Amino acid sequence: MLVLSRRCQDSIHFPELDIKIEILQVKGSAVRVGVDAPLEIKVLRGELVSDEPELVAKKILVSAEDDHEIRNKLNHLSIASGLAKKLLANGKTRLAATTLDEALTVLQSESTERPKSDSQFGRALLVEDAPNEREMLAGFLRLHGYHVDTTGDGAEALQYLENNDKPDFILMDMQLPVLDGPSAIRKIRENVAFDNVEIFAVSGKTARSAGVDVGKNRVAKWFQKPLQPGSLISSINSHFVEKVGCKSACN
Repeated sequence: MLVLSRRCQDSIHFPELDIKIEILQVKGSAVRVGVDAPLEIKVLRGELVSDEPELVAKKILVSAEDDHEIRNKLNHLSIASGLAKKLLANGKTRLAATTLDEALTVLQSESTERPKSDSQFGRALLVEDAPNEREMLAGFLRLHGYHVDTTGDGAEALQYLENNDKPDFILMDMQLPVLDGPSAIRKIRENVAFDNVEIFAVSGKTARSAGVDVGKNRVAKWFQKPLQPGSLISSINSHFVEKVGCKSACN
């Protein structure tokens, strides 16, 4: 075992594995650590790791198979996106749209076959007015095991929340018709029934220019467009892992 002494904001790098560990905060006997690792590498707290070697090996194998499948789907989308951009540049708009529609159809058909996540944070509401972007992002989340419902604007999102089981988190675009993101967030936060629902914002603007507070009881995270899907999933997962850790420490 390698033993190192690190101060707050110091980091440890594993370049061959593309892993970075950063010391975020030191308070008393507790140390807050951030881990930045590729999606295919599972990062677990010690108490979550099973003592059964065969079970651990099986989980790793299943995870590797899932990651391979996801990467294949993402590669398909990446190629389709690149082709569509090239077609648009050459003035072939209709063919570009057809290419994206075909890619979207594949993603939707594959994602609906995947089981719901067994995670306690597995339900999401995606609020996005652009149909193609909405369905592609929803499909991406589903491929990672999330159960996802969608709405097209802030007003629809409020109606959904009133008439359905609460999601674990809302991923909301800021520029929306009927009722924009910042206005929808304010209305959601006025209702104590939704205090435990996390909100993640998506926008081409900064939080300050949009007039949205990022922090406790408002928006948990702010994701700037253009989105990096892998970083989005990693950040959402890390947020909830940290939240569970905080709850366990307080109990």
